[in-house]
Amino acid sequence: MTETQKKWQERVVAWKASGKTCEEFVEGQGYAATTLRQWVFQLRKKEREAKAETVTLAKVVRQESSSNLVSTAMVVDVAGARIEVRRGFDRGLLRELIAALTEGR
Repeated sequence: MTETQKKWQERVVAWKASGKTCEEFVEGQGYAATTLRQWVFQLRKKEREAKAETVTLAKVVRQESSSNLVSTAMVVDVAGARIEVRRGFDRGLLRELIAALTEGR
């Protein structure tokens, strides 16, 4: 993020925290409400683009139990960790776990 983007990000955060309307917030600040709104749009767009560029790769291996073919599991390899997933698993928890393992990569 450039210095200009950081400056406007701080202004946007301050505006949102103020509870004021955009017009009230910019009064006496030396920039227009339309400029602040434009930066809100640009920063959100940049955030969406950054999220779209993020790709998480995981190797999934399906394993079948030799004793019971009905009981199946998948093993997910992510960032050096092996996660065994069985039928009925919590998908949200798996997403959070993968995100935590790949954070900062």
